[in-house]
This record gives sequence, structure tokens and C-alpha cells, in this order.
Amino acid sequence: MRLNKPDKLQKGDTIGIVATSFPLTADLFPYYELQYQKAVSVVKDMGFHVKEAKNLRKTKWWYAGTPQERADDINAMYADGDVKAIIVHEGGQSAIATLELIDYNLVYQNPKPFIGFSDITNIHLAMYTKAGLAGFQGPLLTYSLGKIWEKYLPQKAEEGKQLFVKSITSTEPLGKINPLTQWECWRPGKATGILFGGNLSNIVTLLGTQYYPKLEDIKGCVFFWEKDNSPSYYIEKQLYQLKYSGLFRVISGMMVGKLPGIKKTAWAGLEEPTPKEIILEVLKDYDFPIIGEVDFGHETVSIPMPIGLKATIDAANLTLEFLESAVK
Repeated sequence: MRLNKPDKLQKGDTIGIVATSFPLTADLFPYYELQYQKAVSVVKDMGFHVKEAKNLRKTKWWYAGTPQERADDINAMYADGDVKAIIVHEGGQSAIATLELIDYNLVYQNPKPFIGFSDITNIHLAMYTKAGLAGFQGPLLTYSLGKIWEKYLPQKAEEGKQLFVKSITSTEPLGKINPLTQWECWRPGKATGILFGGNLSNIVTLLGTQYYPKLEDIKGCVFFWEKDNSPSYYIEKQLYQLKYSGLFRVISGMMVGKLPGIKKTAWAGLEEPTPKEIILEVLKDYDFPIIGEVDFGHETVSIPMPIGLKATIDAANLTLEFLESAVK
């Protein structure tokens, strides 16, 4: 698959703000508005202007307006020549409802970084599959820049911001990444390939749909994933789904991000494995290298993990190196 890279941003460019999943419920939860405004200030301090989408503050059920309203905002941002990138306000549960309503030809003709993670994995994979767009797995606006980065790892927030800005403004590769926290070697070895992944639950959700790439298009990839706030058996079940899909036969390596809030499955008196033990048990028939506890996912400062970019990992030495830039 030929990667469709966006043009690099420059200081002074405008980043559009959309809500694809959870609503910006400032009227119900006043703290949300405070976190949102703080995040907007962070983006402005990085040197960018912001533009709110028309339907940004809509609410329907547990999501940010109807699927059509949310897709309309995405399409409008890609049609707006003044907007050079788009960042998502928050994750949630409902980005998948927009996929059939996004204008992928418009996205292909006007490639721009679409930034976020978690539920936004749905949109990243769809845009990568349908338009070849590099998927900017990176910070959410309100969740990451307005709260989590300063709450959980404040001493590393500035480093995370610098990596984020470089990923969207520089045509030079990010190169070797200095871990922000302690990574772990779960299986030694080296691997080189394009990055492919996101949130585990949302990757599995798209299996068998037109929004998931063919295995031959991601052959040799370095697969990365993260997950949070779920029973431990979800990890096992979803990894088996990917195994049965054939994914693990074609990947060259794996990076596992942060796994906060994983709840016990076993009843009292039964052995409860760690997430690492579950992962290694499911993957025991494969020999690709695995790095655990990498800096991406929930409740941490996330390094950029653009889908489609060529990278190399060395699990024994706990290194990740980006071999190309995400923008041109």
C-alpha cells in the first residue's frame, strides 16, 4: 500500500478540533470545559491556531451528535483549505458509526494529520485502508493535553509535546525514541516494518470489514496495541481473534503499550495471570520480538505512533527507531 503522507505543518497553521466519540459535555460536567480550554491553550502554546468544528458541542446519547453530524465535521475539516491538521477532542465508544459517512476520496485528495487514539483507531484504520493516509496515533485534545499528560507523568509532558510537534512539522524521521518510562523486553529480537495498530478492542471490531486492510498490505509490519479498563480475559479473547484472522503469521514484531485498569477474571482461589503472561501464552507459537510497557495508550504521555511509517525495534535493547517522517 502506498502511504499518503500529509504536508508538514508550520507554526501559525490551524488545527481543527472535532468530536467523533464522547461529547464535550461542558453543561453537564463543568470540569470538562476547563480541561478543554487548558488543552486549547496547550495547542496555542505550541504555535498553532485552532478552529472548532460546527457540531463540536452537539450531544446525542453517549456520543457527540449524530453519526452524520460527526462525519460532516470530519469532511468539512478535510475540505477546509485553512485547516492543516485535525485533532479529536476525546475518545469514547462510537467513532465506528461515522466510517460509512466519511468522504475518503476527499481525504485522499487532501491528506491531513488526523490525530487521536483509543476509539479513534476506528477512523485511523479506515482512512489508512481507504485513502492510504498515515494514521496519527497520538494525543487526544481534552483527555491527553488537558488532563492526563500533566496528571500521570508531568515531568515527561514537555518531552511528549516536543515529539508531537516534531511528528507533524518535520520531514526528518523522529529517529530513535528515548523511552519516557521503563520499557520491558518480553521476547528478544529485532524487527523492521511499517507500524500498524492502535487500541486492541477497536482493531478487533473492524476485522472482516471493508475498513480493515488486507493482510498482504501490512505484511512484515510491526504491530502495536494498547488497552485499558477491561477484564483480563478480553485481552486473551481479542488476541485469539487476531490470531485466527492470520495477523500474527505476517507481522515481524510487536509493541505493547500501557495496560492500565485491567481487572481480574479469575474467581477467588483460582490463579490470575498477569497481562504479560496472557499475552505470551497466546503468542507462544510465534517467535517475533515483543517489547512491553511502551509509552503509548491511556494514563501516560504517548509518543507518536503513526500507522504506515517504517520503523525498527530491538527488543533486547529496548529501542524503537522511526526510519521515515510522517509528513512531507
